[in-house]
Amino acid sequence: MFKHLMKIAWFGLLASYIAIWATLRREVSLTGSYEWIAWLGILGFVFWAYLAFRLSGFSGKFRNFSRQIIAGNYETGIRPTRFVRDEVCSLEALINKIADRLRFFDALRAEKVAISTRAREIIHERSCESIVFADVDAAVFRFNKEARAFFGVDQETLSFDAIEKRPENAAFSAFFRDTIERDKVPHGERLAISLPVRGAAREAFVEIVPIKDRLEKVRVALIFLREPDREPAA
Repeated sequence: MFKHLMKIAWFGLLASYIAIWATLRREVSLTGSYEWIAWLGILGFVFWAYLAFRLSGFSGKFRNFSRQIIAGNYETGIRPTRFVRDEVCSLEALINKIADRLRFFDALRAEKVAISTRAREIIHERSCESIVFADVDAAVFRFNKEARAFFGVDQETLSFDAIEKRPENAAFSAFFRDTIERDKVPHGERLAISLPVRGAAREAFVEIVPIKDRLEKVRVALIFLREPDREPAA
């Protein structure tokens, strides 16, 4: 019964006002009907107050829950009602189950990202090829061990500006920007690259492999550096 309390309240509210309307339409003396009308009016008001109280309370809870979810805070939920068990209470329990699933999938996503990041770092650092990892969002180049040895430097990261603003890197900068912003497909070219560290400069065959997200925006790019005499055949 309590699981259908709101349905009963809706039905009671409707029945109360139908009964009042029917009573007032009777073509008889209303002397004996005033008491019934008063009781029906009170009963209808009780049903209305209950529905308004439950719906307005749930609306506030759900609004706050939605704001937290949109803000990315999945450690949230709706405090269940304890004094009554009705349809709203069942809906609150269902929403809390949804929040539990969101937390589970968010934790799973974070774990997968952490594992993927760690695997990428291991591959990046232990690869036998000279690779520069270009993080477009952070605007930094990360040189793996072989790439650092290729240039004879120890510094692992350099900003895009530190390399692109050097006049001698104009050709590389144009090639890099065309690949990640316009073409968005792998390209290779023989270029000279100069680093702002110990005057390190090398000529190499540079192959850039952009990696796009689902919106076709390049987030990262892998830059492979090879000796000029190891340039792949066309």
